Amino acid sequence: MALMLTLALSSTIGSSNAEVQKQRELPYTFFFTHYELLGDPNNPDGVRYHSNGKPFAKAPNGSTVILSGKGGWNPKTDTAKGGGHYTIKGSSGAVKAQGSWRVTDFGSFEQFSGWWGMGPDFKEKGWQGPPGSASFSGFLTLKVSLENQGDGTLVAWCLMPQVLKKHPHLANPDGHVGDGISLTGSKFDFTNFEENEMSLEGVMFYSTDPASGGYVLTPEGTTVRKPAHDDD
Repeated sequence: MALMLTLALSSTIGSSNAEVQKQRELPYTFFFTHYELLGDPNNPDGVRYHSNGKPFAKAPNGSTVILSGKGGWNPKTDTAKGGGHYTIKGSSGAVKAQGSWRVTDFGSFEQFSGWWGMGPDFKEKGWQGPPGSASFSGFLTLKVSLENQGDGTLVAWCLMPQVLKKHPHLANPDGHVGDGISLTGSKFDFTNFEENEMSLEGVMFYSTDPASGGYVLTPEGTTVRKPAHDDD
C-alpha cells in the first residue's frame, strides 16, 4: 500500500511539474470554443465555455473550412504549438477533405481591452485556462499546416461585446461582430467570417503571464478586470 501511494504521489507530482513547465514555455493558450449562453438567450445571466468549438470560414467558391483544437504561444520567444482537426466542405455541403492540422510557427498577437460587459453578476463557467489565468480578446496569427492540404496562415480572434463598443473600428470599417477565423494560403481562401461571427462558435484566449492584462475568474464565478500596463 505504501509503495502504491508513493507511486501515485510521484505520478501526480510529475504531471504537475510537467504542466508548470508547459505553462512557462507557452504561457498563452487558445481554445476553439462553443459558447453556451445560460438563462434567457436574449438576455443571458451567464455563459459556459466548451472546448469542442468548431469555428468556420467560407471561400468565394462557397466551400467552408471548419476547425477544432487548441494550442499555445509565447510572444517573447516567438514560438507556438497546437493543432486539432479540420474539415473542408464543398458548396453543396459534401465533405471534400478532412484530417489533422498543426501549428508550425507564431505570427503575432494583438490584444484588445473589454469583456462581456453584462454586469457584475454575469457568471462564466467552464473556464478553460489554468487556475489564476487571465482571459482577454484579441487577434492571433499563426502559420499552420493541414494534413494533405499544405501550409497556410490562420488568423483567429475573440471579440467580446464590450470590445466592439470600446474599439468601434473593429465593427466599422472592419466588419466584425464577434469571434471568427480566416485561413489563407496557396490553396486556401477562407476569408468570409460573417456567418461564424453570428454563431456561438468562437475562440478563447488565456495567459498565466503576470504581465498580461485581461479578466480573471473570482470564487463567485464572475470575472473582474486584472490591472496591467498593457490592457488599456
